[in-house]
Amino acid sequence: MSAETEKHCTVLIFHDKASPPTSDELAKRLESKKDKADALEELVLLMINGESYPKLLMTIIKYVVASSDHRVKKLLMVYWEVVDKCKENGDLKEEMILVCNALRNDLMHANEYIRGSTLRLLCKMKYYRILEPLKEAVLRNLSHRHSYVRRNAVMCVYSIVKSFGLDVLPEAPEDIEQLLLVEGDLSTKRNAFLMLLNCDQDRAIKYVLSMQDQVSTMGDIFQLSVLELVRKVCRASPANKGRLLRIVFDLASSSSTAVSYDCASSLVSLSSSPIAIHQATQAYVTLLTEQSDNNVKLIVLDRLQEVQKHHKQVMEGMVMDIFRALTCPSLDVRKKVMDICLSSLVSPRNIKDVVALLKKEVTKTLGYEAQGVEGNLEYRRLLIRALHACTGQYADQAQSVMFLLMEFLTESDQTTAAEVIMFLRELIANYPNLRVPILQRLSECLVEVQQSRVLRGCLWLFGEYVEEQELVDAVLQALLGGLRPLPLVADEGKDKKDPVGGSAREGEKKSSTASAARITTRTVVLADGTYGTENVYERQEGEEEVEATKEAAGGKKSQLRSLLLGGDFLLSAMVGVSMTKLVLKTQGLDTSVRNEVLLVLVNLFKLVRQHASGGERSDSAVRLTQCIRLLVGNCGSPLAENHLAAAELMKAEWASRGGRSQLARVLELASQNSEWALGQETEVEEKSVGPDECIVFRQLRERKGAGAAGGSIDDDDDFHAARGTSIASQAAADGALFAERLAKVQQMTGLADPVYVEAFLQVHSFDLVLELMMINRTQDTLQNVLVELSTQGDLKLVDRPAGVTLAPGQQMMVHASIKVASTETGIIFGYVTYEKKSAADKECTVLNELHVDILDYIERAWIGELAFRTMWSEFEWENKININTSISEVGAFLTHIMLNTNMSIVGRSYKKTANPKGQKKGKLTTDDVQEMLREAAGIQRLIETSSFVAVNLYAKSIFGEDALANISIEKLPEGKLTGSVRIRSRTQGIALSLGDRITIVQRGVQGRSQ
Repeated sequence: MSAETEKHCTVLIFHDKASPPTSDELAKRLESKKDKADALEELVLLMINGESYPKLLMTIIKYVVASSDHRVKKLLMVYWEVVDKCKENGDLKEEMILVCNALRNDLMHANEYIRGSTLRLLCKMKYYRILEPLKEAVLRNLSHRHSYVRRNAVMCVYSIVKSFGLDVLPEAPEDIEQLLLVEGDLSTKRNAFLMLLNCDQDRAIKYVLSMQDQVSTMGDIFQLSVLELVRKVCRASPANKGRLLRIVFDLASSSSTAVSYDCASSLVSLSSSPIAIHQATQAYVTLLTEQSDNNVKLIVLDRLQEVQKHHKQVMEGMVMDIFRALTCPSLDVRKKVMDICLSSLVSPRNIKDVVALLKKEVTKTLGYEAQGVEGNLEYRRLLIRALHACTGQYADQAQSVMFLLMEFLTESDQTTAAEVIMFLRELIANYPNLRVPILQRLSECLVEVQQSRVLRGCLWLFGEYVEEQELVDAVLQALLGGLRPLPLVADEGKDKKDPVGGSAREGEKKSSTASAARITTRTVVLADGTYGTENVYERQEGEEEVEATKEAAGGKKSQLRSLLLGGDFLLSAMVGVSMTKLVLKTQGLDTSVRNEVLLVLVNLFKLVRQHASGGERSDSAVRLTQCIRLLVGNCGSPLAENHLAAAELMKAEWASRGGRSQLARVLELASQNSEWALGQETEVEEKSVGPDECIVFRQLRERKGAGAAGGSIDDDDDFHAARGTSIASQAAADGALFAERLAKVQQMTGLADPVYVEAFLQVHSFDLVLELMMINRTQDTLQNVLVELSTQGDLKLVDRPAGVTLAPGQQMMVHASIKVASTETGIIFGYVTYEKKSAADKECTVLNELHVDILDYIERAWIGELAFRTMWSEFEWENKININTSISEVGAFLTHIMLNTNMSIVGRSYKKTANPKGQKKGKLTTDDVQEMLREAAGIQRLIETSSFVAVNLYAKSIFGEDALANISIEKLPEGKLTGSVRIRSRTQGIALSLGDRITIVQRGVQGRSQ
């Protein structure tokens, strides 16, 4: 459809026109009585789709307007809407005077539907010469008996006043006000109030204040209009703010969810009093708990999060009501509820109730009904992290949950068990009075723990914090009981991993006893009455006892023993160190226990030495050797001087309790980077005021109807204008914006092509706007210049560029809208077609490909180390890129990769109070990266001193997709960097796209790609 047709048309209906009829053919059909309606319908469809029939206007006036058929009347309304009402020079056609007469007759028609339809048509008319003779008839319809007519009459009056000003209908506000006072139809009343709201605000305020007691009984659509008035008036004229806010308070408890939500938003934006904020929060919480739609819940939670930033004290009393939303099965809703409540709303006044509720929710996840529910395991992890965050600072509450959480130590889920042991480690380190009961309970359940990491955590706590003699004996007995029967033989582990060898040995044993077995054949009667035979295998007398003994022996093996036999070297070293520390802490230990511990250490050393991946020089073997030396020296056996000195050095290191001080530093760092930091204020964006900016005292300002915020801006503008800096700064900002846009412009065709095309791709969240500038490089007029586009990837073309006509040398801008579905590298390609008057066929030029930059979808984000490891083990897609770069410094390469991927260092929360001017949201700058590297002291030390550095990075897309990366860099002696970058994600698209991005940018420091 041409642009000329779209300019005047407010109706679009598709019509497949094969060969359109001529004007004469349509005129004959319109003149006939039988085919009049069908001919008019076809004419309307043809005109909507670009055909022009200017000669038929008079035919319509002569033969169709007088028809009383309702279908013809309905089609006429559409025809008057789409017909071209002006001449080529822009003057109104003379025939439209006759049309005005027909419209006036319809406005006075006895049928209310025809009147209402005509009034709706006049709402779309933008020609005053057509509307001027109809004003009196329109105003007369305001008092019609039928509400449908009155409703459309009000909107017609509003449209006329809005388009041509209040001077053309000076009596309209008074008439509308009179109608509003006596009107009983809700829709008509809403339309009348909207007209007053936008055209005569003083009358609207007067009406609302006179009816403020009845507003709460009116319908929701009228109440929403009243709230719109309140928001406008309170900002412009604070004089009536108090009385209008009283109306908002009354409407906040409305049964309509839309009104309740709008009231809460209005109270938050217009008032900062605790009463208003409490009322708004109450309305939000009611919506949160009563609405079943998860999208509504997420929107309300976003609003509560905004309220929490500025009014934390008001929301503290409603934390339990907000927690009621945990009944929603959506994990996103539950996570956001935790973020809101645990970040700053938990206090000593409500900690008891919060912990009780969380304990109740944890117990629910263990129930039979919750086992098959999707997301139950993730919800349990979330609850355990929440309990950890709540009780970490409250010892009395920690006692009530620590034994409940210890039940999860034996879980097969490593994340859950690891979170529990981290929680117990923090309690043991910070609260000495809780150490004995926790360690005693740990010693009892140690044999049942399944995860190696959890076992190592327990063993370290035993070696560091067990002091009492009885507890030392209990822990040693628990460890030895989990390792028995001794000695530890590597063949047991091989039997599990070598089913072929195990089955061969079983075959040998079976063959040796086969002779002792006896098979008896006997005759039996089958179910159908026939005879058959069966073979009966009979065991010998001692065979059952041997099998039972084997099963009993196998059942005693613990997971600790299985892991050690399976080759877990780190766990072997941890067992050796912990048992050695425990033996050294007690003096009256039984000799048999001491010897059994020494036997265990020797067994572990032999296992490590004999393993294919171990050896005498492995870290675990060296550590076990040190432990054996300490035990032997402690028993009084003579040692060489160098061995004795090494043993004394180890004793001194353990006696210094350096491990506890290191743990304190780790816990301090973990609390700073915690997902929910209790007791810390939420960072609120603060406006920075320069030393040369104006200081405005709001109390000393005159109240002339303008808001305080706008006044301060005006003062600053006046001050800058007086100094002459306003124009210069604005020009500099415009120049920077132009330079940024110019850098992203891509050439789509050659300069020698007949049509030169340039493209600029602008990203708006989930939409892409493609601006195409086309220049006619020929001396001929090019008609129907059309850019045909196609996409590859998760891109969907929504609005295609319109066809245009280009004069010689003329340039024109067209636009296309593209919808983005995921973070996947997309490609836009196509061609441009055009027609010349001298050429019979269309000509075509192929466009260059346009690649969508993935960096526009990646935003920096923060994540904890535990959550990173969990996602790393769960994500399926991995993309590995070998490092091949000309950069010779590790720090420079790491900075370069982080800048070009917007990825942040894992475990480091980097939160700025406000974005600098000109910085895009979610984009990293060089200062941000340097700040993160300075905070990560360990990584910075590795960069400066080591030839090998490994860093974990994290980012998140605007679609909620997580992107994980592990960068392993090695600096060779000749100065070149080598290594690899491993990317993992839940979906394939982001892993491949991010890998392509890193491959492109890693070769050299060319800055952020344009």
